Amino acid sequence: MKTFAITGATQGVGYFAAEELARRGHHVVLLGRSIEKLNTALISITEQVPDASTSRIVLDLTSSESIASAAASLSSRERLDGVLLNAAHMAPGTQREHDAAGRELTMSTNHLGHFEFTAQLMDALVAPKPAAHGDAAETSRVVAVGSLATRIYPFDLEDWQSTHLYEPRRAYAASKHALEMFTFELDRRLRAAGAPAEALVVDPGIPVNGATPVRTGVNEPTAWQRFASRLAGPFAHGKHRTAAIAVHALTSDTVAGGDYLGPARTVRGAPVKLDKPTTQRDRERAERLWQLSEESTSATFRLSETVA
Repeated sequence: MKTFAITGATQGVGYFAAEELARRGHHVVLLGRSIEKLNTALISITEQVPDASTSRIVLDLTSSESIASAAASLSSRERLDGVLLNAAHMAPGTQREHDAAGRELTMSTNHLGHFEFTAQLMDALVAPKPAAHGDAAETSRVVAVGSLATRIYPFDLEDWQSTHLYEPRRAYAASKHALEMFTFELDRRLRAAGAPAEALVVDPGIPVNGATPVRTGVNEPTAWQRFASRLAGPFAHGKHRTAAIAVHALTSDTVAGGDYLGPARTVRGAPVKLDKPTTQRDRERAERLWQLSEESTSATFRLSETVA
């Protein structure tokens, strides 16, 4: 039995990815900020998959203390085969918000928290592990859920935390640019270190609640959301569809580190390999972002030491 961890697993893409992984016989660790929502998600998964093997860990991606505690708990398990970096935040208002450390809140949640969390999981991810089915050694995967917004909004690395110009959608896009750039750079560094782990990115398309199956306490779309999803039919899909792409990225032997996967018809469809946006192909900018992220979190990836 493999073990997968998912951030933001109490609703949306994260929840449905957890449900599907449990259905396939894997152990799934759900991570989220609210213990109540985590418990609700676990109950829902058990209703859909009676023999599901699941557990939960509280994780606040804006708190270094919470990240350290969650990473330590996850790393203490017998094996860790993959992590889905899914949790995301977009501020509802027009005023720039920040976390307790003074970092822009959207960037803190969507990128910096995941950067710090992944750094603390490296030992567990690259630790030798026997195959769950078969004789070959297993390769762990880090999969990040990106955003179609990275193809719409440019990324200003000089104002990466939206200090000078703040607009919620641009700040969200910036955080997803950063998460995608980090993930591709992580894969390059894992390869260079010869580590038994790889990293890739999933573009979610346009997932909407109204086209997503009902799950009590997890997804209960209103009549208006159902109606709106029917109108958007050709241009959107349910969050369970994005979750299926994420599960494919975590488990399929037809994908590899550095891949950029998304729906075949851009906004919906079966998973296919996509061309990376220009920003995500710029190694120099990725290295600069990595440095800025280390400075903002005090997290360090010592890959050569970890693999050695």
